[in-house]
Amino acid sequence: MSIITFISDFGLSDHYVSSVKASILKYNSSNHIIDISHEINKYDLSHAAHVFKNVFEEFPQGSIHIIAVKNYESSDDLLLFQINNQYIITYDSGIISLINSSENINATLIDESSNKVFPEKYMGEIASKLASGINYTTLGKPYVKFKKFLDREVSLSKGKIVGYTMRIDSYGNIITNISKSDFTNSLNKSSGSFSINLGIDKITKISDSYSDVGVADLFALFNYNGFLEIGMNGGGASELLGIKNHTPISIIFL
Repeated sequence: MSIITFISDFGLSDHYVSSVKASILKYNSSNHIIDISHEINKYDLSHAAHVFKNVFEEFPQGSIHIIAVKNYESSDDLLLFQINNQYIITYDSGIISLINSSENINATLIDESSNKVFPEKYMGEIASKLASGINYTTLGKPYVKFKKFLDREVSLSKGKIVGYTMRIDSYGNIITNISKSDFTNSLNKSSGSFSINLGIDKITKISDSYSDVGVADLFALFNYNGFLEIGMNGGGASELLGIKNHTPISIIFL
């Protein structure tokens, strides 16, 4: 039994999610479908990439993933990518470069869908064919000119790290692209003190859990993916601090 995951910006109030799932099961009713999320912000590739890349490698090798999110600039062309023995079916939107920045990604341009109105159903059919064991090379032709984005990178300088807010989660926690390894390396070169500057607020300690601080107090910790997360015990830090996606976050090492 193959695993097929599904992430989209369809929401749950319409029939779109069920329609794609029906196309998967119609081809093979034994397929196992797992929803990653259907509450991605509309047309928000950055949001979709962040949610997806934090979980997809936890699935078994050979898993098949459908990413049904595109923006206004995305092509309707459907692509099949292979990353670390995982298959990803999505649009030619550039989202793959936000998930994996490697230059050595195997891409296939899937033969044209007859359904241009709702190509996501064709994604489901392609996923089912892959799950049945069909060779991916029969689904299209090799493709190297797929779209790419340059993601915001962390800036490292003497005594300072500047990263960016990559995602505000449903609790109002601020998830950044500052890694634990970059933080530790910079800390080891300093006196051992630091300050995470958040406007008039500052955090000078890394917590081990969300409850290490008092109610309504700010905290900073490294989440299970190894990235700096800033939040408030029992509240929404992003609203309090006025921080949105792509807002710079700086750490000064003393």
